[in-house]
Amino acid sequence: MVDIIINKPKDDILDKDCMDFVPLEDGTIIGEKKYCNLSFQCKQVGYYSEYCKFFNAQGEIVVQDYLCTGKKVLIEEALKDEEAR
Repeated sequence: MVDIIINKPKDDILDKDCMDFVPLEDGTIIGEKKYCNLSFQCKQVGYYSEYCKFFNAQGEIVVQDYLCTGKKVLIEEALKDEEAR
């Protein structure tokens, strides 16, 4: 018998820690797999998030909120505050 070992990269975009993760609805069939569609309702603590800005017609920031990645925050990421891409 042979054991098959599949090594997944640690930062695999589909390897989520959150059981409630839902891919962001972005208009594509599969959805954006990096961010969760429940980001604006859920607000769970302990998961890494990146901010996004919403602008009005004059180009002023009206709201800044966070998109959750569904991955637990690592110690080295705890103080990072990066913009979503």
